[in-house]
Amino acid sequence: MTERDDAGEELVHLPDNHHGLHYMAFMAHVSRVRDSKRYLEIGVSQGHLLSQIHTEVAIAVDPALQISFNVCENKTIVTFVQVPSDTFFAEYNYAALAKGKPDLIFLDGMHTFEYLLRDFYNAEAISTNRTLIVLHDCMPLNAEMAERNAKTSAEIGKHSRFPYHWTGDVWKIIPILQAYRPDLRVVYVDCPPTGLVCVTNLDPSSRVLEDGYFQIVDAFRARDNDLRAIDAMYGTITITPSSRITNDSDLTLYFKG
Repeated sequence: MTERDDAGEELVHLPDNHHGLHYMAFMAHVSRVRDSKRYLEIGVSQGHLLSQIHTEVAIAVDPALQISFNVCENKTIVTFVQVPSDTFFAEYNYAALAKGKPDLIFLDGMHTFEYLLRDFYNAEAISTNRTLIVLHDCMPLNAEMAERNAKTSAEIGKHSRFPYHWTGDVWKIIPILQAYRPDLRVVYVDCPPTGLVCVTNLDPSSRVLEDGYFQIVDAFRARDNDLRAIDAMYGTITITPSSRITNDSDLTLYFKG
């Protein structure tokens, strides 16, 4: 199926769908194979993903927890912190709560790029260079799901091929990291519904993103958030099939070990 923008021009990079392993199954596999001891999840909601993760200690952050899954499965200690992510990073000490730094972090908080930017640099600051940070919802498949407002996205997207999938404009974190942090190792994975961006080779001492925060936000707020811009973003990345990663016993081919 050929996608076209509002002007009717063909989009050459946008995938028709993400055809890999569902992101929760992928995260479960990665947490188990990498033997993650300490985990942080931002944006827990009902705890569906959290229930799939294999780890000894999990710290779960969300301002409005509505847990309805067995989040203790495959874990020894689970701690919930019911605050916004900014508050968590400013007022709570992950290493003290978890008795060490995280091996695996999943970021799925507020779906606007400036929030994810803050979550990323705050998460990197509490990590080691071995930590794997995984960003959710950064690979939208149409313009409707990329609307910054969730209600607007739901209304205009209800008759699209992907109704009620809201990513917001967090896809902009991809060109931000490309421009400001080329030192990072970034792997883009085809996990439905909206892809995963996996980041390693972290530098917890880096202040590039935090010090340049307002400059970055001003620059990327001015960028278009339409199908043509999303298609252009896809033209700058190579998507790795999740099956290639999960079928390989040596994940250090993809993520720093």
